[in-house]
Amino acid sequence: MGGGYSKRNEDELALLDFLKDVTWENPFAVTFTMAVNAWRDASQNFRHFINRLNQLFLGSAYRRFGKRLRVLPVLEGNQIISPHYHCVIDNPFPQRNADFIKSVRHAWWKTELRKPEIHIEPMKDDGWIDYILKRRSKPSVLDSVDWQNVNI
Repeated sequence: MGGGYSKRNEDELALLDFLKDVTWENPFAVTFTMAVNAWRDASQNFRHFINRLNQLFLGSAYRRFGKRLRVLPVLEGNQIISPHYHCVIDNPFPQRNADFIKSVRHAWWKTELRKPEIHIEPMKDDGWIDYILKRRSKPSVLDSVDWQNVNI
């Protein structure tokens, strides 16, 4: 495996297998770039984003009934590569894809660490999971998953 895909250890392979077994309804591959390189701040910023997105997109189902979008956020970056998140965010309403994309952009723009670089597209296959769990620019693949903000 090339391009940052060095040989995976047993824990990484187990994580990859686990995440590939998750059934997504209408997943989107999303990348956000951030303004700082503080991992804790990034996680707090992402939590703020996902709370806003749930509120915007799910409305009263989020407020009154605790419904939340399914999300898998992975943080990446180092001294050379700007900190950024690669995520899978599931849109449970395929007929509302345009509204979902607009809500993602709006919720991200309301965060403190936002940068305008956002990439959103439908996730076509498990290749995105392989990509977001690559080793390049991560101190640890297992630690790069933002477990505090995972909802699968």
